[in-house]
Amino acid sequence: MSSFSGKFRYAQPGGSPGQAGACQVSFDEETLTLIPQGGPPITFDLGDIDAFTPGEYDLTLALYTGNKVTLEQFGKAFQNLRHDLLEAYRQRLVECLLLEDLEEIARFEGFAWLDSPRRTLSSPAEFRLYRSNLAILPTQTAGFQWRLANIDAIDFNEASYTVTLRSEDESLSVTKLAKRTREFQDRLREAMTRLSEQGAQALHRVFPFLTPNQFQQVAQLMKEGRAAALSSLKAIHPQTEKALAENVVDAKLRPYFKALLSHVPPGMLYAGFKLIREEPEEEPETPTEEAEIEVSAAATGEAPVETTEPSPEETATEDEEEEEPVLHWFFFPLASEQNPSQPGNVVAWETTSRGGRATYFFRIEPSPVSAGATPLDAAIRELNRAIVLLNFRREPIYLPDDTLTLQPRYRRHVIACRKIPELRRLRASFLGRAIHTSLAVWQKQVDPFLAKS
Repeated sequence: MSSFSGKFRYAQPGGSPGQAGACQVSFDEETLTLIPQGGPPITFDLGDIDAFTPGEYDLTLALYTGNKVTLEQFGKAFQNLRHDLLEAYRQRLVECLLLEDLEEIARFEGFAWLDSPRRTLSSPAEFRLYRSNLAILPTQTAGFQWRLANIDAIDFNEASYTVTLRSEDESLSVTKLAKRTREFQDRLREAMTRLSEQGAQALHRVFPFLTPNQFQQVAQLMKEGRAAALSSLKAIHPQTEKALAENVVDAKLRPYFKALLSHVPPGMLYAGFKLIREEPEEEPETPTEEAEIEVSAAATGEAPVETTEPSPEETATEDEEEEEPVLHWFFFPLASEQNPSQPGNVVAWETTSRGGRATYFFRIEPSPVSAGATPLDAAIRELNRAIVLLNFRREPIYLPDDTLTLQPRYRRHVIACRKIPELRRLRASFLGRAIHTSLAVWQKQVDPFLAKS
């Protein structure tokens, strides 16, 4: 743990003066502790910092609470304090954006300017390029991430030496990369090309019968990490729905898939896929979830059905051993009780490969509708975007507020809820889960959600 001696000022929300004086500051990978001389300590998570503003001889940390901590008069140790604390803060920010288990490719220091109808940004920033994501870690405001598959275009202005990334209605301009400007472009394009190539291979394994023209249309609709309406896929080729059902639904999960499908109005199923790492992308199942499985099974006296992911050695054939690991999922808009030919207010989300353990249910919320899309398309897009940004971690979705707040191991999830608007909306729309124990037990858990649709 790094430790430094100097002075501090602790301002209250609104800028009113608070404490000040000599202090000792120490921090580790997660928390900062400030010990005032003769006063009670101040401790907070590094993820609670919303803005990190370094000066030549002082450093101001703006917290999400509205308080500000200014550190000054640290002498020759100040440069080390500023450097080490910034590194720790950025790493904690990556954890709180739920990116820490992604494969990192490169880091760049520059300046970020974001043009978006939802938020604005103009700040020095570090850019961390991952295999499937780009993290933007500014000092003047909260960080965020973009998925590479959602980047529509990359432009370069020779006059201003600016790289501009465009994604739907947002544009991100990256400047002040100096000699690394060209490297940033090249590495970003290489990562996007590799992701597109691997995504194409995954799609071809599911749809080997498509002509090149048909494949290009499907690939445009069903990008890596983006769910597509099966009605649109079937318009390209009538066998796409059957191919998905046969090629991406694990045998143990097929009964659940068929049961959900029976409650979906015709033509309203959505499917998506994501390339994943061999390592598990979510934390080990919690004792709470294991208990739920046992209790659910005990309710009918049936033994739990094992749905954990088999080892690659157990599932891979000789031809599949080199294939990229892929996670497949479906959104099932449940039919309205009043009008079974139309969707109701509930959608089920089910992963059908690599160890799905439960069906998740969400309330359909109104979302901005883009040209050519339906309100259902827009709602599914928002749900899909949030789940993918979580890298398919389930705990930030289903754990109750008290569990997240009170247990230290989930502290980063609480911070993620503050920093990721999509996660807040996802939790607000979450209705509950049906655990994959046995089909009979699962169906009893599903029935209340059907009644809400």
